[in-house]
Amino acid sequence: MNNFNNYLKLYGYEKFFSDFKNLLTANNLPQKILISGPRGIGKFTFVFHFINYYLSNTEVDRYDDINFKINPINKSFKLISNSSHPNFHIISLRENKKNIEIDQIRKIIKDSQKSSFNNMKKFIIIDNAELLNLNAANATLKLIEEPTDNLYFFLIHDNSKKILETIKSRCITYKKNFSQDETLKIFNYITKSNPRELFNLDFFKYYFSIGDLLFLIDFATKNNLDLKSNNAKTLLIYLISNKIYKNDSSIHLFMFKLIQCYFYEIFIKTKNTVRYNDYTSFIKKINYTTKYNLDFESLFLEFKDKILYE
Repeated sequence: MNNFNNYLKLYGYEKFFSDFKNLLTANNLPQKILISGPRGIGKFTFVFHFINYYLSNTEVDRYDDINFKINPINKSFKLISNSSHPNFHIISLRENKKNIEIDQIRKIIKDSQKSSFNNMKKFIIIDNAELLNLNAANATLKLIEEPTDNLYFFLIHDNSKKILETIKSRCITYKKNFSQDETLKIFNYITKSNPRELFNLDFFKYYFSIGDLLFLIDFATKNNLDLKSNNAKTLLIYLISNKIYKNDSSIHLFMFKLIQCYFYEIFIKTKNTVRYNDYTSFIKKINYTTKYNLDFESLFLEFKDKILYE
């Protein structure tokens, strides 16, 4: 379950927010919206803020659309936090699951058939829509085909992964990304720290999202790691040697990203096609291992053997 207190402040979406407010005011808000962009850039936070802006608009402690803050004492936020708001539903990946399953969509189908409360708009968020399994994706397609009046869908998509084209074609797609400078500026706003003083500069050669950097800082603090003295290679060796991935599955996606960064850096330096083949081979293995829920350990150990003596 989401801890919605983690989403009270919005960064970097001022123009996006203004555009959506204008659509809402003009009664032109699309009923099926796909927000697409890299993982960890705050797409869910934006959608959550926009919905709270609408739902709390007539409340005493309404959304602060000047400073882009949710007031945690507003009625809508409290109802959402308690999973009891009649006009707000969310589908997200369950803990220890690899995909969003069809029973989750079936529940939403039932909820969507109920009338909206106070004749207000009803919102359904599907977070990580790229993780819908085939049956769930097909059920979602039917669900969004012809939504009833006042029913609005927000599908949030990690654009590094494919989403069913028939779902994509039914939605109006809005793309979002941040430059490296924007990412570092937002990181500074959130942490009140200069990222260039915290990280090895090698990390800034690659695209790391705000979420990636915040995750890495939190992980380094918990494990007493100095990120100034580590690069992608040394960090990967540490993670694999100490088998961190066994006790912390949240590190898997970040390790996959570090592996991609490592191979990319080697290829850029050497222009060696053999290394490029290593890179493409490992990316295929990562995708295959993830798709079929196979053993991560053998993959990580194979990678460690390849890089240890380079």
